[in-house]
Amino acid sequence: MSAYLQFMKSPNLNVLSIFASSVMLAMVVAGTASAQTGYSSNSATPDALVATANDDVQPKMAPAPNGDKYISFFSDIGYDVNIMRVDATGHVVWTTLVEDHPSTMTSTVDYGMSSDSSGNTYLAYNALDPVSGLAQFRMSSVDSSGVIRWSTPLYTAADNCYACLGNGRCVVASDGYVWAAHGVGFDSSVTRVNPTTGAVVSTIYITEASAKHMTAGLQPSTDGAVLVSTVRYTTTYSNKILRVCKINSDGTYAWGGAAGFAAASAGNIQTGNFPDFISDGAGGGYLPWYTTNPLNCRVQHVDGSTGAMTFGVDGVLVATSTTGTFGGTTTTASRTNPVVVLGSDNRLYVYYKAYSAAIAGVVWYGIGAQCFDSAGVAQWDAANGVMVEDYSSSSAGSVYDRIPGAAMKLDTGVGVSYVNYASAIVGNAIAARMNTDGTVAWKSSFASDSTQKYRFAASQNSTGSILAWQANSGGSNDIFAGRINSDGTIGNPVTACVADINHDGEVNGADLASVLGQWGTAGSADLNNDGTVDGQDLATLLGAWGPCP
Repeated sequence: MSAYLQFMKSPNLNVLSIFASSVMLAMVVAGTASAQTGYSSNSATPDALVATANDDVQPKMAPAPNGDKYISFFSDIGYDVNIMRVDATGHVVWTTLVEDHPSTMTSTVDYGMSSDSSGNTYLAYNALDPVSGLAQFRMSSVDSSGVIRWSTPLYTAADNCYACLGNGRCVVASDGYVWAAHGVGFDSSVTRVNPTTGAVVSTIYITEASAKHMTAGLQPSTDGAVLVSTVRYTTTYSNKILRVCKINSDGTYAWGGAAGFAAASAGNIQTGNFPDFISDGAGGGYLPWYTTNPLNCRVQHVDGSTGAMTFGVDGVLVATSTTGTFGGTTTTASRTNPVVVLGSDNRLYVYYKAYSAAIAGVVWYGIGAQCFDSAGVAQWDAANGVMVEDYSSSSAGSVYDRIPGAAMKLDTGVGVSYVNYASAIVGNAIAARMNTDGTVAWKSSFASDSTQKYRFAASQNSTGSILAWQANSGGSNDIFAGRINSDGTIGNPVTACVADINHDGEVNGADLASVLGQWGTAGSADLNNDGTVDGQDLATLLGAWGPCP
């Protein structure tokens, strides 16, 4: 405290440096932040969270304490597993290297990440055993300060076939235990883990004679149970059908057995597509997917208590028509890549890629939407759906493609992110909010830089949603993030109490310690986002001292 008093009497930078150094030494630093600009309000310069010389890919997001977010990703040679904590204004608090993969791991598969109410995170991912070199599926836990709590192998293969394990999923059950699911060859493995010690409680294999069950999705149900979806098929060219089973906390099946119940009686999921699903908040789930021949999106609801498929034997279509008129010509209308969100009105909102068959070499692209009530009845033009982004043709070269990103909650409303591509690698990322009648309330560009954008993740915050995505401009991939507010603005709200660095509702000594500890650097205490924590930021903090308005 004497150093603080001396600084307040005379702003001597030497004294400040000594104090800042002592604070920094006392802090637990789990990693190095790579970007500290905060959520951008300029779509031309979105916030680059991770931008290294190597690939930074596959972001996933989960809630953190005080309105912060956890964002996990693969980075560096070997696609190492990392996780960072980002504060409510978009500043990186810490980054932790969870798994240092060997350089021989030159590809990735999907993985899982989730967080619990205590601020602990859990990652379920592929690895190689450092001693035997065998392929492993592993779960690790990181606490709210970035410290690794434990790391546990959940499955070790008989060889080093890294790609033989995949489609990792991870959720926290209602009783606090953590579950992971992943593919094992052509079957699936589901594991229940003690969240405190990392000890494996039980492992259940989803397998069926003469059939394959590839992991697709995992969501919590009631009483510590989980729902697991798989893509079932018998041969490479046979129909691939989505199925769901429920596993109780004691490892038994609640209904459906290992094969589960079918989400549809017919149709075919495209090869290599393993669609995840979302919870309905009552122990069941909503399952979106698209079929081939014809290409169209379906949604099913599974009742968590009984396993009943409440939207009918084949689910419901986002649009029943199979043709459309594009530029005066009638041809096939296709719908793929569905993303879903459950609104506060308990209606399900589905967004998808809508496009035509080629007409003299020209394709028409749009972003479509549909809304279903709790009974599965379409609310917006059952035949055609509605358009978030109306059809445009590729003939003039202005629309190369349109791809949905992530569905999201925006205060009490809902919306979607999507990318309008002018070329193969130049895409404008747009957020749109929908009115309850199916009209578009607003559209806002949040990343108009000249990059290819994909693998979006979304998580709700106090004013809208935070989005993270992977992007590149023809070189290595980087991780970006943006803040979309419910009124269509992007970036941090002007009215935010930015001086409350630790988000405890008050500007006090803890926030002052952050300013002093980050003096001269670009950190979360850079309140005016000029790239350096300095006297201007200190003045802002002192001027806001006390409870936040």
